[in-house]
Amino acid sequence: MSDTSTVEDSLAQRQLPKLKSLLNKYRQVKAMQESLLRLSELASTVTELKNFYPAMVEIIDSLLTTNSVHIALVNDQKELEIVYCHNPVEHRLAEHVEFNDWRKGLTGQVYLTQQALHCNAAERMALAKAGKIVLYGSACVDWLGVPLRRGHQVIGVIALQSYDQSLYFDDRDCQLLEFIGEHLVTAIDRVKSRALLEQSIEQRTKKLTESNRRLQREICERQQVEMTHQVLLGVSEVVATSKNLPSLFEQVHQQLLPLLACQNFYVVIKQCNQDKQESTEVVYQKDADTIGIDSYKRLAIFTELALKIAKPLVIAQGQLVTLNADGTKERAKYLLDFDSKSKPQTWLAAPLIEHGQPIGIIATQHYSNQQAYHEKHLEMFRFVAQQVTSAVVRERDLSLVEQSKESLEQIVNERTQALQTSNYKLRMQIEERRKAESRLYFEAHHDALTRLPNRALFTDRLTHALRHIKRHVEHSFAVLFIDLDRFKLINDTLGHHIGDKFLIEIAERLSSCVRDNDVLARLGGDEFVILLDSLTNQDDVEDVAERIIEAVSQPFDLDGHCLYSNASIGIAQCTPAYKDASEILRDADAAMYQAKNLGRGRYVFFDDSMREQLLKSMTLEQELRAAIKQQQFELHYQQISNLERTNTIGFEALLRWQHPEKGLLTPSEFLFMAEETGLIVEIERWLIGEVVAQLSLWQSSPDISAEYQNALIAINLSSRYLTQHNQLNELIAVIKDQSIEPHRLILEFDESAILPQPDLALASLRKLKKLGVKLALDDYGASQSSFNFIHQYPFEFIKLDRSFIRSLNNNDKHLSLVTALHQLGNKFGYRLVAEGIENQETLAKLQAAGCDFGQGYFIAKPSKLAQAILPLEDKTYA
Repeated sequence: MSDTSTVEDSLAQRQLPKLKSLLNKYRQVKAMQESLLRLSELASTVTELKNFYPAMVEIIDSLLTTNSVHIALVNDQKELEIVYCHNPVEHRLAEHVEFNDWRKGLTGQVYLTQQALHCNAAERMALAKAGKIVLYGSACVDWLGVPLRRGHQVIGVIALQSYDQSLYFDDRDCQLLEFIGEHLVTAIDRVKSRALLEQSIEQRTKKLTESNRRLQREICERQQVEMTHQVLLGVSEVVATSKNLPSLFEQVHQQLLPLLACQNFYVVIKQCNQDKQESTEVVYQKDADTIGIDSYKRLAIFTELALKIAKPLVIAQGQLVTLNADGTKERAKYLLDFDSKSKPQTWLAAPLIEHGQPIGIIATQHYSNQQAYHEKHLEMFRFVAQQVTSAVVRERDLSLVEQSKESLEQIVNERTQALQTSNYKLRMQIEERRKAESRLYFEAHHDALTRLPNRALFTDRLTHALRHIKRHVEHSFAVLFIDLDRFKLINDTLGHHIGDKFLIEIAERLSSCVRDNDVLARLGGDEFVILLDSLTNQDDVEDVAERIIEAVSQPFDLDGHCLYSNASIGIAQCTPAYKDASEILRDADAAMYQAKNLGRGRYVFFDDSMREQLLKSMTLEQELRAAIKQQQFELHYQQISNLERTNTIGFEALLRWQHPEKGLLTPSEFLFMAEETGLIVEIERWLIGEVVAQLSLWQSSPDISAEYQNALIAINLSSRYLTQHNQLNELIAVIKDQSIEPHRLILEFDESAILPQPDLALASLRKLKKLGVKLALDDYGASQSSFNFIHQYPFEFIKLDRSFIRSLNNNDKHLSLVTALHQLGNKFGYRLVAEGIENQETLAKLQAAGCDFGQGYFIAKPSKLAQAILPLEDKTYA
């Protein structure tokens, strides 16, 4: 195994020199290819030979054994001429080569033989001894030259020199130099072609420049003509449009400036005074140069000369040229009679001719340029003078017309002024009426406090929405009826000023909760309504309602008072089934009351069940009104007994309604409606009148039963008699007018009548107490049952609620409360009355607890009294 390895190592050592030789040759070939490729690219892109030659030398240096090179080309005289020489050894080689007999050099031999020439130092010396060449410069070790060919034609020579004894040229170098020569010819041809092209371009440019000069002259002449036409057209337009002569002269002057050097320009017009004597007046003058010497004299002489000749004229260089009507010109010598400092160098003028007579002139003068004006300007200046003449004549005629109009206009103005005065007064009246009508319309359709739409405008918009939904059933809208909680309390306690501010703040908050296309209105009081238009689903309505409830629930800071409120909202979604706006408002109102009943601060959607309930309520209200008118009410009296002695101390008058269809109804079935509608006032008037009349009858009848001689009558009244002074005074007046014994009348009030305004209620109770009537706290034990009512308020009776009495059978703790209340009554001066005694067991427990009085079905059922009362026609009611 080791022998085999030794043999392989030996073979590798023998092959290594060959491999290195091949690698070197590959690198040389690769470098040669890259250099030749660079040379080819350089020759194809060269633009100037002075840049090409140094780059070519770098490539030769990378390919050959020397970079000493020179290039000779044939000039126009068919002689060789050194165009480039790079020889670090012999810097003066180019000077030696530039000799007259260029054929005596190696370079000349290559050109003459048209063959490549390679010779070393010995061969070069032999050629010199043979007289074929002349030696020059330092002796080179080796020399190589090849002809530069363009096809079959030799155009020059490229040659190399070697000064190193170890470096000689070979056939490969000759081939490379020939290849380089081909690319050198390509570069030379490229540059010469460019030179020929540039020469051709230069010649053509000269021709084009000359043509352009001629064209520019033509263009200038044409531009001059066009400018002249434009100026004249501008003058015509100025004359046609300008209404003021000074402004017209100024504009004409400005029009002429681009065409003519007329900075010094003036216009003179003949004038006639009242004596028909003529004089001239300068109506326009612009003098750019301030001369100041004999200016008036010069102006007068020139003007007189132009008016006398009456033709367009120009004065320049001592010559006067005039333009006749047929276009011919006349020339004459003319010397200006001024000193040289004040006279103009040239002067141009044209008369203003009317009916063949001059009426003025236009003129311009130049102080420094004798060639500023020429004969060619006469025609143009005559045209301008004609245009100015027409303007002057027109202005004069218009002046005469204006003068004739003045007298007429004065009369017209006087009458017009009078008419305008009367018209102005009439317009002011109309405007005031229009504003008043607009103001009245706004006030008629908007709430005065919140500036929101009122009921009339909201009803109109709602009616329009109903018509729209009947035509477009796919559309939807809804009405929100909003009622504010606690507004009445705020208004009553803090005053109307705070109440108004509260409503204004509510209006602003509601406005921020609705969209621009929705309608927010105030119906009155604390009632607001919103018409939500263009709804997509019910969620949109709920979002608005929730925003309103949230906005209203936030605290109100008004004049240092922090107030709180809630909003109860009823929502009616509109359908084509509605006939008019009142039906929608009615349903939304019903839904709002339902929201209030459910706890306030919420929203409720209207449904059909509410409509049925609403119809029932309306029917009940109508029937109540009929019952009041037809006196369908009657009183049933329930006996109140002394539980210890079992004797009757009085009666409680219980209201009953003898309904023509439903029969006998108790207060729980209709009294809530009376409270809502305010009919309770009429009903209680009737009730008080009946009871007072009954007491009066018992008091005035000597043969009355002993049961009624000292009997008391108790009636239950609403809170109005404790919180409203007029109701209280009316009650007191009725009691006094009937001359009854006040102590036989018991007035009952429950806790709900006292709690809203306890101080006011206490004052009213004391008034009634002072009158002599007895006072009773009704339904004690049904709600809060505060002990405050026992010791602070002047009640003589505390009536225990029937629900509390009913619980005694199952709860002995309540029985101990009765005992405690009885004991407190002995100290505070009130007596206990138990309501709703339904059985013997309850009666016994109450007797054991010390309850003073009682009433209920077990003792006696309510019934009409057997005794007749006063005839109907003799009754008196408050």
